[in-house]
Amino acid sequence: MNNKKIKEMLKILRALDNDTRLKILAVLQAEPNLSFNDIARKTGIERGALAYHLGVLKRAGLVELKYERRSKKITQYSLTGKARDVLAKLGLDKVLE
Repeated sequence: MNNKKIKEMLKILRALDNDTRLKILAVLQAEPNLSFNDIARKTGIERGALAYHLGVLKRAGLVELKYERRSKKITQYSLTGKARDVLAKLGLDKVLE
């Protein structure tokens, strides 16, 4: 395993080493494509803290966002394929459900 892969895996593991971020991942695993406000409501995480933790997960490549236009612009968050793979390898895919 080269240094780049090791650093990428460490970034992912650091992102997963937090109860708040695991709670966010569990919610997104159960219900993909949630808005920021929906995630805040379902997790009970204060919005400033949620923005920080979603940023950590996004930088680690575990969460992606897309903009969808309904009545107004909405950002929807979901797990990436990488997140699903990592959670499955760590045995967390069933634990978080």
